[in-house]
Amino acid sequence: MFTDLYLETDRLVHKPFTKNDLEQLHKIVSQKEVVKYLPEDVMSLEETKEILTWLISCYERNSPQKIIKYTVGVYHKEDEKLIGWCGLGPLEFDETEIEVYFGLSQEYWGRGLATESAGAMLGYSFSVIGLDKIVAVVNPENTASKRVIEKLRMTYRKQVKGLPENFKAYEGHLYYSMSRNEYIKTNMG
Repeated sequence: MFTDLYLETDRLVHKPFTKNDLEQLHKIVSQKEVVKYLPEDVMSLEETKEILTWLISCYERNSPQKIIKYTVGVYHKEDEKLIGWCGLGPLEFDETEIEVYFGLSQEYWGRGLATESAGAMLGYSFSVIGLDKIVAVVNPENTASKRVIEKLRMTYRKQVKGLPENFKAYEGHLYYSMSRNEYIKTNMG
């Protein structure tokens, strides 16, 4: 389920990262625009290697009851190139909730690929992993990601406020969620 995912959509393939993805992933996370709204800044090759090694190590430790971090590579079918990531993990400021997240290389923006990727991960979350609820949190200035979340038909619930000092980076972010039942009604009803 977590180590052998192979999730195919019309234009994309999602599969666990391998160490061979290091250089392509580094090219993506070194784009300022890609990481503009992330807690992390542009990463060095060494930082990318550390993160990639950690993400790979999480695959075998994840379970439906406890997702540590589940980030997979998003590959463009047409050129078989790594173009980004998509995944699930505990919400930074409330680890009882599981968040869907995504990021794509800037050259692939504006084609609906983020929506296609995150939509596939939502479906996998509910139908294969068996999660009951998924959340998404987005900076209100990040209009492209906000649009993706809304296209997925996740429901806006609140603006994040009153966080402890160590989570102030998320203050004012928009909080969306979707339950498994909402997903079924929206996508299969």
